[in-house]
Amino acid sequence: MTAVLEATTSTTVEAPRRAWRSFLRHRMGVIGAAMLGIALLVAAFAPLIAPYDPYASVRVNIGDIYQAPSAAHVLGTDDGGKDVLSSLLYGARVSLVVGFSAAAIALVIGGLVGIVAGYRGGWVGSLLMRITDFFLVIPDLALQIVLVAIIGPSLGTIIFVIGALGWTTTARLVRSQTLSVRERKFVMRARAIGAGDAHILRRHILPAVLPLMLANMVLVISLAILSESTLAFLGLGDPTVISWGQMLNFAFDRGAVSAGAWWALLPPGFAIVWVVLATTLLGTALEDALNPRLKRHHLEAPGSDVARDRTVPALVPPLAEAEAPILRVRDLSIEFDVGGRSLRAVDRVSFDLRRGETLGLVGESGCGKTTTVLGILRLLPPGGRVVGGSVLFDGEDLLSLDGRALRSFRWTRLSLVFQGAMNALNPVRTIGDQIQEAIRLHAPGTSKADAARRAGELLERVGIGRRRANEYPHTYSGGMRQRAMIALALACDPDVIVADEPTTALDVMIQAQILELLGGIAHDFGMGIILVTHDLGVVAQVCDRVVVMYGGVVAEENDAATLFASPQHPYTQQLLQSFPDLAHPDRPLRGIPGSPPRLDAMPSGCRFAPRCPHVFDRCVNEPPLYPAAGGRASCFLLDPAERRP
Repeated sequence: MTAVLEATTSTTVEAPRRAWRSFLRHRMGVIGAAMLGIALLVAAFAPLIAPYDPYASVRVNIGDIYQAPSAAHVLGTDDGGKDVLSSLLYGARVSLVVGFSAAAIALVIGGLVGIVAGYRGGWVGSLLMRITDFFLVIPDLALQIVLVAIIGPSLGTIIFVIGALGWTTTARLVRSQTLSVRERKFVMRARAIGAGDAHILRRHILPAVLPLMLANMVLVISLAILSESTLAFLGLGDPTVISWGQMLNFAFDRGAVSAGAWWALLPPGFAIVWVVLATTLLGTALEDALNPRLKRHHLEAPGSDVARDRTVPALVPPLAEAEAPILRVRDLSIEFDVGGRSLRAVDRVSFDLRRGETLGLVGESGCGKTTTVLGILRLLPPGGRVVGGSVLFDGEDLLSLDGRALRSFRWTRLSLVFQGAMNALNPVRTIGDQIQEAIRLHAPGTSKADAARRAGELLERVGIGRRRANEYPHTYSGGMRQRAMIALALACDPDVIVADEPTTALDVMIQAQILELLGGIAHDFGMGIILVTHDLGVVAQVCDRVVVMYGGVVAEENDAATLFASPQHPYTQQLLQSFPDLAHPDRPLRGIPGSPPRLDAMPSGCRFAPRCPHVFDRCVNEPPLYPAAGGRASCFLLDPAERRP
């Protein structure tokens, strides 16, 4: 228990340390922070540093006006005979207060609008962005001048007006980032484990967009200071306070140029440039410091846990195989709305899955494999919807579940190993934290220590080692990230795991390890596994049954041994001929001429007819009957009434 608590504490403390070390390596960012820090210190201790109080009433003689720099007045005096250095130091307080306060207002408004518009989308997002565009096309300075003139030139008014009109750029940037993050697989993975919108926004969306928001806020500080200086220069500043813009206004309006009093102009101008440059350098460095994705190479050092062969007992006893299928998919049809048209991507797909069985879902890219499993989980991207069929899991129709019931079902009964583990894992959260997230979402009473211990056990089970739980995804090799995704899928002991292309972009040895791991999980846990892949070699190695898809339909289904020994559908036959066969090394490989059909140009008859070497008139004019679950193949050549030409 103590070790687990120490590991959890280490995770919490290590992330800020890494961000701090990364920031220190960014020299220009450190310079910018130092410059801004000097400005803040000057503003904070102005009463102690300034030789005079610029707000104090003093008797002014003609000879005191625009005195040149001297020992008594280091930066000379202004048109009122006041010390320029003292005014400059006190002016830093007002200018920086305006900058930070207005930037905070802009950050809150722009961040809220951008996140809601990007995450919700639809009419809500469109309405918010039309409002943003309306304010964006209006020149900020012109509107600021009008509003300040109407309301009255006070410090509070200036802060509110600059902040209320300076949020549009932040909103557009945050919306763009939110749209990108919303479509990433780690957000889909969070939704798949049962997380609600509030949890996803707080734990996944906000941390991902926060670096951009903070960097943009620093830049808005400089814009706010420039805006306040401009308003003050135009005579719309608060006359009761001293700011850098007010100093420039007085200098130009009261004859500093004609008097040659450069010391009344250059110091406030230099101060404005100083802060603007500081915030620009600091803003550039912040995003790098707060984002750990690119800080270490993805290759693992020698001696990593992935190379070790671990034998760990199963976390739960094996389940007895049930005779009835645990998952029944019947006539599943899925459509996408594209350009005002409804295009059918999956058409009447049916298959069964039993406990302890591994079912391979195979076919070329674009044949509808991933869309089918996302439809089963109801994780289709925007524009996609299930338009027909049923998905029965232990007799319960998943397509009829409401949002709360569906979130409770995901990951406790059916979980998903996403394709491309690097994209499915949140880059700004540790592996252990992401596994614990799934555990605590479905068991809210679980303590952090128990969740951390469970996460460590799962990582041990997949051959990584619990000591790597406190590291970020970018520190893992490709194979280790895929193992971590499998550990995440096991977090809540599901009955079925869907593995979507789990060996993509991995070398042959790592592929073999991942496949061996999946096979061991199916045996040890008694889980059903749906393996989505285009690699027939993978299917032959681990699958019990195979469903071959083409053009969004099931072309053929059979047990793996029979399908590889005697394929019935011409597409399956040609698919097997395009892969090497170690038993017949002299057999030439043959590609399949043509390409899979597009959704907006599906053949009216058999989907494979344009590429089939055995096509005849009936194939072109009439679609074959799609096989029911457990059927053979959807091909007219199998009809006894037909004869091969």
